Order: sequence, then C-alpha cells, then structure tokens
Amino acid sequence: MNKDDVRELFGSISKKYDITNSLISLGFERIWRRQFLKKIIGSDKNILDICCGTGTSTYQIWLKNNNAVISGVDFSEEMIKQAKNKYGKITNLTFYSRDASDLDFKDNTFDCITMVFGIRNILKREKALKKFRELLKDSGRIIILEFNYLENGFLSHLFRFYLNRIMPLIGGCITADRRAYKYLARTIKEFPEPEKFRRLMEDTGWKSVEYLPLTFGVCSIFMGYKS
Repeated sequence: MNKDDVRELFGSISKKYDITNSLISLGFERIWRRQFLKKIIGSDKNILDICCGTGTSTYQIWLKNNNAVISGVDFSEEMIKQAKNKYGKITNLTFYSRDASDLDFKDNTFDCITMVFGIRNILKREKALKKFRELLKDSGRIIILEFNYLENGFLSHLFRFYLNRIMPLIGGCITADRRAYKYLARTIKEFPEPEKFRRLMEDTGWKSVEYLPLTFGVCSIFMGYKS
C-alpha cells in the first residue's frame, strides 16, 4: 500500500476514528495514554505531536501543559479537519497537514516530540527518526507510544485472534471500512519488536533510548534524547 492509499484510508475513517479506537482497545487506550502523559513535563515549552490524527493526543498534551506552544501534524487532511473542528479555537494549539517523513519546521525548534500510535504507519521510518532529531533542541527528547505484536507468552494466541479477526470486525462495523482495520492490524504485526525498534532509534542517532512495556507488552512507551 503506497502513501496515497494510506492517506485515503485514514481519511475514510476520520469521523469515527476516536470512538472506534476506544472500543477496539477495550478501554485500555485511556490507561496507556495516561502513562504516556506522565512523561510530559512542565519545562516542555514547545511540543510537536506527530501523526496526531484527530487531535486527541495533542489536546491531552495541552491539558497536561497548557503553557506550552503545541503543534499537531498529520498527513491526512481529513484527520486534521476533524482536529481543527474540535480543538482549533484553543490558544497555543495549532494543527497542520504535513507528511511526517518530510516536515518543514526549522531545526532546533522543539523541546519535545510526541507520537501516539503513529510511528508504525510511517513508511520511511529511518529517515523520519533522523529528521525528528534535527527538529529538537539539544536538550530535547522524543516520546513514542506504540503497539507491539505479541508472538510469545500466554496471551499471544488470544492477542493474535483478536487483532486479526475481532478488531477488523468491530472497526468495520463502526466505520464501514473493514479494510482500514485489516491494514492497521497488519502494521502492528509488521512493526519491529521493542528491542529492535530501540536499536533502530540508536542507529538513527538517539541517545539514552529506553522503553516501558504496558499491559503485558501489548504496547510500549519509547523515549530517547537528541544528545
């Protein structure tokens, strides 16, 4: 699936994206997001939220640190349209339609870059991770919340059944686009295991990279520093 296909796919589910995510995560999404938001600190004055979708994560970051200037970007214009409709009037909160692999912000601008369930959808992942470093100030850091694919352990068989059968069924019933949730299930399966992704971050220049598994490893929070 090429970039234009992915953009069209996300556009097709944008209006019901948030409610669908809440349902297919069985409510765990709220728990995961709370753990992610604990990593946002008061000294983060300029924050870039990449692959922001309909702006949920961007808004939650603003609630945590509403003195910061926060920019949300997503390559789906329909997603950004939803974000602007919901949160566009909030001071210090701005949304842009941008490709995460080709961002045009000035280098050394941001204190913190965040991503919630977005890095696995970036096709040129290595290029993007290098670019993200350039956008940060020297003391800056990145925080990524992303799904993992459970291949082993007592929950692995149940997880795979849910991911491949139940999730596309629920997502398809709500959004009328089962194809989109089959794609999302595939991206979870194809995303590197946490230790491999940690090494990829190190290989692209990130320092002091670490990750925190959540809910038996269903997803993880990755953190790294520019220097």
